[in-house]
Amino acid sequence: MKLRTRGRFNLKRLSRVVADRVRGTEFDRILRAAARDGRREFVFAWNRGLGDIALGLVPLFARIRSRIRDSRILVFTRADLAEAFSLTGVDAIHIVPGMMRGTPVDIAAAASGLGVALPASSIALPDPDPTRWLDGRRREYPPSLRWDPRWNAQADALVPPFPGTVVIGAHVNSETAQHYGYVKDWPFEAWQALFARFPDSRSVRWILLGNAKTPAFAQDNVLDVRGQTSFLALLAIIRTHCRILVAPDSGVLTAAYYLADDFPLDVISLWSDPRQGILKQGCPSPNPRLRHLALRGRDEDVRNLTVDQVAAAVEGALHHLPSSAATAADHAPAH
Repeated sequence: MKLRTRGRFNLKRLSRVVADRVRGTEFDRILRAAARDGRREFVFAWNRGLGDIALGLVPLFARIRSRIRDSRILVFTRADLAEAFSLTGVDAIHIVPGMMRGTPVDIAAAASGLGVALPASSIALPDPDPTRWLDGRRREYPPSLRWDPRWNAQADALVPPFPGTVVIGAHVNSETAQHYGYVKDWPFEAWQALFARFPDSRSVRWILLGNAKTPAFAQDNVLDVRGQTSFLALLAIIRTHCRILVAPDSGVLTAAYYLADDFPLDVISLWSDPRQGILKQGCPSPNPRLRHLALRGRDEDVRNLTVDQVAAAVEGALHHLPSSAATAADHAPAH
């Protein structure tokens, strides 16, 4: 159990951990009371990061389902997170107009504004705390995101077939770095150099994934679909086209890693802080054919990863692939 913060003993956290161990966390107490009182409807508000849906909320949902068998789980959230919640198996997703990341959510007011009737016995969780509630227990309920094969078709209109080519997805910008106190993204110039190492002549094609076409990459071996996809379409591209994914710690990395489907994917992740994200979770992917290599920047700075290091990881992944024709056939989803 780590109880030090930046080299100093963290007495506040020690007290909190001891209290949670003795009395149970707030979430433990909520579940005990719900089971005792026969309450089965749980209403979550979520207005934080994409990655923490899988890392934090999905294990909490699993705990509810295991304890309250006839439970119902409802979520009030932002529009940009609704498709991510469709992967979690919750019973209802309500989009709150105008919700901004990090702002408090009044569940009763949100439900009233949307005309949603909540039973008086429902349990409201307007500010869930997965970090505390899962402390020391992250491996008890490994994250798993369900995948509907019908979603695969969303990739077809965006990405053409590349016969005989290994397609590598690149999430070149975590797009949430402003919410953290450290650098999460590998430099633009490093990505450029990496793409140049694996041109079309090597039967490799790069696909850029994300929300915004900045910074711009003007390289012939790069297909940029940033800003053109929904979240499900982005995952469909990874599922049906990408044999390798290179990504920083991000919601895209987390969702791809915990996608509960059986398909071949080599994931190369780029890190500053190894105590975050899927490394902190410490749970294997539910995808039996996913292989993962985490690259950690020296001095906990992703910018210290060299192009040679990342290129070597890509070379290693390519080396272990079957022939390109076999790879394409193996990666194609069943219809």
